[in-house]
Amino acid sequence: MAETPVWFGILGCANIARKVSRAITLAPNATICAIGSRSTEKASRFASDNGFPASAKAYGSYEAVLDDPEVEAVYVPLPSSLHVRWAVMAAERRKHVLLEKPVALSVKELDVILEACESNGVQFMEATMWMHHPRTADMREFLSDPHRFGQLKAVWHSTL
Repeated sequence: MAETPVWFGILGCANIARKVSRAITLAPNATICAIGSRSTEKASRFASDNGFPASAKAYGSYEAVLDDPEVEAVYVPLPSSLHVRWAVMAAERRKHVLLEKPVALSVKELDVILEACESNGVQFMEATMWMHHPRTADMREFLSDPHRFGQLKAVWHSTL
């Protein structure tokens, strides 16, 4: 049985959104149905330049994406200082939330985001793709070889 795809809206046209939108486009169980920017022209150009489906709507605001009844989940590649505002608004509109990293500027901000998602019954996820990439499983298998490195106790990742 085929999975029903998740309909994504994207808030903003940041460079990182190019990579994530491509991943969404390639995923068999997801589709992009809307993109919002500060102008409709910029959103339309971003959608066209990045191979969005012809049916994807371009909006001149982020709120319009959140108000679109087809959008089930939003990807938020906005600056981290804007994450609380837009993640909470998305959760209040019952949209699942995929936030670019870092998700918040403090633990307090993260708590606000998590509470909004939990109280509105939506899923929250950070856009840390490396942990879901097939190479990560290959790396773990390689590092787990006791003849090479001894017993693996932890794998730590830093973007520094």
